[in-house]
Order: sequence, then structure tokens, then C-alpha cells
Amino acid sequence: MSYSGATFQGISILVFIHFKSEEEKYDFLSAKVISEMLNIPTPTVVKILGKLKKADLIVTKEGARGGNHLARPIAEITLYDVFHAVEQGTELFRTYRTFNMDFDNLDNMVEKGISSLKKAEKAMEEELANVRISDLIQ
Repeated sequence: MSYSGATFQGISILVFIHFKSEEEKYDFLSAKVISEMLNIPTPTVVKILGKLKKADLIVTKEGARGGNHLARPIAEITLYDVFHAVEQGTELFRTYRTFNMDFDNLDNMVEKGISSLKKAEKAMEEELANVRISDLIQ
């Protein structure tokens, strides 16, 4: 499988920002604070935050009171939103079509296999779209 652990880290970052914002009334959290509290290396946090920002899941603010804040309520963010932001363009299954074998219907077999894997990936994405981040913390 090709996906990284960054999707789960992205979910964790969003949940952490949510709790700090809602319960402790922090406006913006720095990447350093997020990194220290979640025990994720700062460069990794910065990279994930960049992807979350690009997907409009967080907003950032520069300066002494700057940092990261949710762009919308956590109840409006799905697991698929985070997955798509972090893993965009990455396929779950790496597939190959060039084999050095001589079998009858090899091309047909390969295409059927690839089709089945793509259906499985689509089903996973649909499931992720049905789960909101807020569902995880209730």
C-alpha cells in the first residue's frame, strides 16, 4: 500500500486545534506547539499544515499571535477531506501493466485486477466521506 501515516497525523492535528480552540480559547496555534504536544516532528507538522491550508481546512496568521486555526467547524470536515488534502494524487494500490509472461488473456486478467482494486479504493473513499471528524470525538 502506498498511503503514508500523514492522514492520521492530519486528523490528529485538526482535533488538537479544535480542542485547544474550543475548550481553552486559543485563537491560533503554532506548528511548534502542535509538534510538541502531538510528538510529531516539526517539519512533518509544517508539511501537513501546508497541505491542510491548501485544502482550505485551516487558516493561518503570521506574527507573534499567529499560527493555525480551523477554517470551518470540525463537524463540517470529513475524514475524506483530510485524506484528500494529505494524500492527493497518491494511489492506494500501485499497479503495473508490463509483465514478461506469456499467458492467454494476461491483459484481460490485469485489467480486471486493476478495476477491482480501483473499486476497493473508491469504496474506501466513500466511507471516509461519510465520517466527520466530530464523529471521532463524540
